Amino acid sequence: MKTQHIEDIIDMQDEVLEISEIEKIISEKEILKMYENKYSNKLYCLIMKSLTHEVYIKENIAKKTFQRIILHLNTLNKKLNRNVGLLVATLDYLQNIIKTLEEPKIIEEGKSDVLLQTSTIDELTTLYLRDIFDITITKRVSESNRSKSPVSLIMMDIDDFKVINDTFGHQRGDIVLKKLGEVLNLSIRQMDMAARYGGEEFAILMPDTTISTAIKIAQRLRQKIKNIDFKDFKITVSLGISQTNDEINTAEKLIEASDFYLYKAKANGKDRVESL
Repeated sequence: MKTQHIEDIIDMQDEVLEISEIEKIISEKEILKMYENKYSNKLYCLIMKSLTHEVYIKENIAKKTFQRIILHLNTLNKKLNRNVGLLVATLDYLQNIIKTLEEPKIIEEGKSDVLLQTSTIDELTTLYLRDIFDITITKRVSESNRSKSPVSLIMMDIDDFKVINDTFGHQRGDIVLKKLGEVLNLSIRQMDMAARYGGEEFAILMPDTTISTAIKIAQRLRQKIKNIDFKDFKITVSLGISQTNDEINTAEKLIEASDFYLYKAKANGKDRVESL
């Protein structure tokens, strides 16, 4: 981590830190202590500004709020048995726990109205909601462009899900969706993010991950789902994978590329992985 770059931002207070920079600071006690000693609570005003786009005039309030967000992050991690990420923990704490700040704007101002009306987790699958995924992938791709570290995306769709609903009923269909949510939560790494992207479509965002690694994870996931016994039936999934590069350098392009390969997997017989 380039400490001079961060110190310049803290001194000027006219830019914001990347989420990865904040996570790096708080994960290493020596680095955090160094910045606290040098900048006192001024550091936390910048961190909160970076997270919410709100200006915190009172340094002690900024510090206390951030400390509570970290406690909330640890609570969420234990409940869900995975790292939910600082961004999601911040949003959940500010909007769903304390509900006192006026219109906190997480990452993108244009999406704040949507975020104010949503929680962070899909109730049925216990995966992240589409809105949270959209915010996170935009941030991760932006960080990838700066650091040149790869971000891979898996788009997954249940094969012939309409047939299951039509044959066995929507309640059984909900059981399938709930089970897949459990499998995804147990299968992904702490650094990854799994979301319910649409009705029976799921997205797995994998920062700092090459496409070769993503393919291996996708194949294991495909086989694990195929082995699930729903008594009256079994299911399969199709998966499409892409990775950021010089051409795929926005969230929209990454999603579009993964969707393309998902459709290719469907067209080539389903129950398969296709990739960039």
